[in-house]
Amino acid sequence: MPSKNYDYCVVGQGISGTLLTYFLRKEGKKVLVIDKYFEKSSSRVAAGIVNPVTGKNFVKTWRADDFIPFALATYTEMANENGVDSFTKANILRTLDSALDENNWISRTADSTLSDYLVDNADDCEFSGKVSRPFAYGELTGTFHVHIKNILQHFRQQWQETGDLVDEQFIHEDLKHHETGFEYLGYKFKEIIFCEGYQAVNNPFFPDAGLAPSKGEVLLVKIPNAGFKKMYKDKIFIVHQYDDIYWVGSGYEWDTLDESPTQKAYDHLSSQLSRILTIPYEIVDHLAAIRPTMHDRRPVFLEHVVKDGIYLFNGLGTKGSSIGPFAAKKFCRYLLFKNEEDKFL
Repeated sequence: MPSKNYDYCVVGQGISGTLLTYFLRKEGKKVLVIDKYFEKSSSRVAAGIVNPVTGKNFVKTWRADDFIPFALATYTEMANENGVDSFTKANILRTLDSALDENNWISRTADSTLSDYLVDNADDCEFSGKVSRPFAYGELTGTFHVHIKNILQHFRQQWQETGDLVDEQFIHEDLKHHETGFEYLGYKFKEIIFCEGYQAVNNPFFPDAGLAPSKGEVLLVKIPNAGFKKMYKDKIFIVHQYDDIYWVGSGYEWDTLDESPTQKAYDHLSSQLSRILTIPYEIVDHLAAIRPTMHDRRPVFLEHVVKDGIYLFNGLGTKGSSIGPFAAKKFCRYLLFKNEEDKFL
């Protein structure tokens, strides 16, 4: 029987909970994970795109030079040390819809702060004859997509085998607070961190966390013999998953906050797909999930104002794959050393 005494308890095994547990365990800490498996969580539905240059004006994302190299190093380490099929390096071929867009792109290629990411001459060979050609293309390098589902499943299985993961819904009211720590279902631990994704809106310990959940919907599409290796960015993203299956999605935030796919999103994504592709395809699935975004779109690490040892790590939103490793490592250091600087990105 594994010991029921732990240093930490992490509630939630999405990308934030998994990364935080990963770093704590690397520091030799005993971590209990409590998570009720949910196939269509936002972490499992996401494509995991890491893209340093976004928006109509092609600007570098917030702290890309800090977050992206650390993310790449973390996923590489997972692959090398744990045998996880954790990510795929793939350039992004981005459509440019007008001469104005093309001129803007060309001017950005002269920006020394973007030189590591912008390719001088875009190569669209693998898409030639298979998509409707836009006015022009730009190409990004240093980009990749993270196999979040593989990562979560690998560590879930590992921690279940060692008896360190409990597959149950966490009941906040059943958490017992003692002088030396906490107890839950007979497990004892010194501190607890809630990584519950959008379900943190129901966490009684952090009623004012500032969470602003947003809904995302995606299609899984079979495109026989397409052979797309690069990610394709138009009004939607097309990202290869496995065999002839591709993830199709966009950053659109739908109004209804539930996990049911909507006809509105299906129509939007499928119409964009039919506009772009000139070869046969088949829509094989339609998925929806709620993203745990914050009002200011930045992740948070909060400490309970009254009870010591209770924390919340949340708000990775649409940038979990790129920001998550750096944020989780930093907050791991705070838990270990209680340095106030590590509470903030």
